[in-house]
Amino acid sequence: MESAKSTLAVALADERLGQGWRRSQTRIRVIAVLSALVAALIVFSLFQRFRVQPAPPAPQRELVASVDLRIGNPAGAAARGEARAKADIEAGLLQLQGFGAPPARAREVKQRYGVGWVARSRESTLLDQAYVDAYNRVMQAEFERRRGRDTLDRLVQDSGVPLAPKKDGGA
Repeated sequence: MESAKSTLAVALADERLGQGWRRSQTRIRVIAVLSALVAALIVFSLFQRFRVQPAPPAPQRELVASVDLRIGNPAGAAARGEARAKADIEAGLLQLQGFGAPPARAREVKQRYGVGWVARSRESTLLDQAYVDAYNRVMQAEFERRRGRDTLDRLVQDSGVPLAPKKDGGA
């Protein structure tokens, strides 16, 4: 298809009239730039409207812990020793506890008095000592209740285990 004006006519018109004989495209360009700016504003406003809202900060979870102070406490160890001794008594078991090797006459004491010997460990710590003292105190009180004070004194003398201190600190 041939245009209404020939190429030669357009070239001549450009030469003679300059570029101004054609319609100006400045208006179209201005409209295009304004449309792009309006579209950008609409997109940004939609992002602002539908953006992900940050959640309100959750309160920090508090660390809640309980510490059993009886674990490293001699009073707690003594309480555990008393409780264990009472449980052994209810089970019908009479025994004394100590550190190191059993006394030389442990077997004879077991046969004569029915009281066994349990070695806790080779060396005593403060906690172990508190446990053993409380355990032996309860066991010796039970033995004294069953057989009397004189028999308890002979048991202590024969076994070589010192008489456990009373709870109030006396002998």
